[in-house]
Amino acid sequence: MIEDGLIIEEGSVLDLFVNPQTPTTREFIRTIINHDMPEIFADIAFSEKPAPGSSLMLRLSFIGESANEPVIAGLIRRFNINVNILFGNIDHLQNTPFGTLIVELSGADSAIQEALKYINAKKLGIEVIGYVAGHARAAG
Repeated sequence: MIEDGLIIEEGSVLDLFVNPQTPTTREFIRTIINHDMPEIFADIAFSEKPAPGSSLMLRLSFIGESANEPVIAGLIRRFNINVNILFGNIDHLQNTPFGTLIVELSGADSAIQEALKYINAKKLGIEVIGYVAGHARAAG
């Protein structure tokens, strides 16, 4: 990526699209791939800490082989948590699948923490959006 005649970021096209490191690259990618939160979530108040009855919302990023793994099924089976897919997008870049899912995890806090470790071990991108009260997400 070049800005004002200087190389500000370099890597494979796939790496730049999936994991942009500079604001300029992120802005460029945003013009091609919408990474903003869907409008349906605009009125939801997110918290950084769990509250009774709340669930955790995450954005998961998949690339290449990880896009073919049954990660969601693994979360449900291994950790006995509920996983609700709220939004998803998948595309291909240079014949490599990549995409994002916004998911909601609910269940025992300890199980959710173990599920987060599992997701990290699968080499998925993970962004914690925040905790949301169950009724707030349903209203959105």
